[in-house]
Amino acid sequence: MIVQSVASAVPARSRRFRTATVAALVLALGPALAGCATDPSPTAPPPAGAPDQAGPTTGGPAAGGEEVDDCSLLTEAEITDVIGRAGTGVAGADGCVWENRETGHSVTLFVGRPGTAPQGVLPPPDPVLGEPEPGPDGIRFVIDEAEFADGDRICRLRVVTSVVDDRDRDTMVRLAGLVRDRL
Repeated sequence: MIVQSVASAVPARSRRFRTATVAALVLALGPALAGCATDPSPTAPPPAGAPDQAGPTTGGPAAGGEEVDDCSLLTEAEITDVIGRAGTGVAGADGCVWENRETGHSVTLFVGRPGTAPQGVLPPPDPVLGEPEPGPDGIRFVIDEAEFADGDRICRLRVVTSVVDDRDRDTMVRLAGLVRDRL
C-alpha cells in the first residue's frame, strides 16, 4: 500500500524524465568511468594473454635500435616450402601470418619488443596454457607454438600443416633458427 501511495504521489511524467536522465548520465559517464578502472602505469602487469603483452608485431626497434618487420624474417621460398603456395605475409596483432588458403596450412611469426625476454630468458609461461614442453636450443613448446628468445626479445612461431600430431615441431625449430640468424 505504501508503494502505491508513493508511486501515485510522483507524477508519471516526472518518473519518466528522471529515468531518461539517469539513463543518459550512465551512457555519457560509463565509458569515462570505465577508463578510470584501468591502471595506465607502465609498471602494472598486462592482463594474461593480452595481444600487446609482448609488444607490436612489426616496426618495433630491434636489439640494436633498428626496426623489425616480422614479415621480412622468412622468405617466400622458405614459407612455400613449408605450406605450399602462400604469397606474402600479412602483418597483424598476432605477428606476420602466411596462409595457404587452399589447404588451410599457415605459418605465424611474432617478435616481441626489446625487454620481453631479459638477458635471453623467456618469461614464465602462462599457467592457463599448461606446462610447456622443452625443445632444442632454448625453445619451449606451448600448445601449438614454439617460443624462443633472441637477444632480449620473446619470439613465437606457429606452423600448422597437421592438427592431429606434433610433426610441425621440427619445422618450427628449423624456422626459429633462421629467424634467430636474421634478427
